[in-house]
Amino acid sequence: MPSISLTQARAIGLAAQQLTRPTGSPPDPRALLDDLGCIQIDTINVVRRSHELVLLTRGVPSEPAQVALGTDVPAPLAFEYYAHAACFVPLRSWPLFAFRRRQFQAGRWTGPTIEPEAVAHVRGLVDDRGAVTVRDLGGSQGSGWDRSSPLKWAAEWLLATGELACVRRRAWMRQYARSTDVIPADVRHDELDDESCLRQLCHIALRALGVATADDIADYFRMPSRLVARIMPTLPGVVPVTVETWTAPAFTTAYHLDTAPVHVPPLTVLSPFDSLIWHRPRMQRLFGVAYKLEAYLSPDRRECGYFGLPVLHDGQIVGRVALRCTNGVAQVEGVQTRDAEALPALRRAADQAAQWANATVAPHSWPNLAAPAPVR
Repeated sequence: MPSISLTQARAIGLAAQQLTRPTGSPPDPRALLDDLGCIQIDTINVVRRSHELVLLTRGVPSEPAQVALGTDVPAPLAFEYYAHAACFVPLRSWPLFAFRRRQFQAGRWTGPTIEPEAVAHVRGLVDDRGAVTVRDLGGSQGSGWDRSSPLKWAAEWLLATGELACVRRRAWMRQYARSTDVIPADVRHDELDDESCLRQLCHIALRALGVATADDIADYFRMPSRLVARIMPTLPGVVPVTVETWTAPAFTTAYHLDTAPVHVPPLTVLSPFDSLIWHRPRMQRLFGVAYKLEAYLSPDRRECGYFGLPVLHDGQIVGRVALRCTNGVAQVEGVQTRDAEALPALRRAADQAAQWANATVAPHSWPNLAAPAPVR
């Protein structure tokens, strides 16, 4: 069984996540989405929306990053579904989530109770209008699972079971339409069994991670760890490996072992929802750092700030910086760093992220970094 160093594992992981591309022609957003398998959606917009940051970090220019997976897309690249979390998923991957659609149909929905009358009403509106948003359904109060609209949750359940699909948004609101109207017929006809779905998703997850444990692979698309551990050794082209300091067995492919990264980007900023760092145990194993997403913590419990952006420098995560951009000004809410030597990189990273938001970092907003908080 091959053994690889932690440095090799890190290089393989960065290359697989398309973070080692040479400078030059910008990557195609469609190809990036295919490479990553999915891109997580989040509505936080204090710098740029998370899916835009994922594209920007990988070299997509600002305007295409906003348009590619944004609202009112003329030619959709993706559908929205529960992949890792709520994600943009390549249209061609529609068949691979048949297992999850069946789970929701079989009663594994964990959200609010779905009212049959609300489901019938949403179906009728979609039949009449072709596509509807939550505003068309009367709006909703609150946020997350606390939203109070039975029609909103009926639409979400119909999306989860595959009867409806979302391939466009209007003013950042999902447009719910019949899947038969918006999902291409050449992928809709495939109704794969559960085993086939999981095997293909395991393959995509490993390709996107480069080197990973069964637990890492299971987390990528939120698949059952036990089944993934059984499937991985049976997949063609998979190479079992041991990784320096990792206690669990891992997997890679011959391609990842043989393909050296073109280059390591000297500096880039990651969204907290970037697929490189989704799984915190893997982040700890690869980069020696771990932290909690602090956007949903009360201010007094935050160590960095509301939207802490991890900073990738010379292949290492050297810290994170929390920015909030308003009216062209980026305020630095907090900074964490591994050591004082990383501070110049963090400042450059803050400038880079601010530029993506058409903002400039306010110099007076930098905290006193005589004793900066460490990354944990």
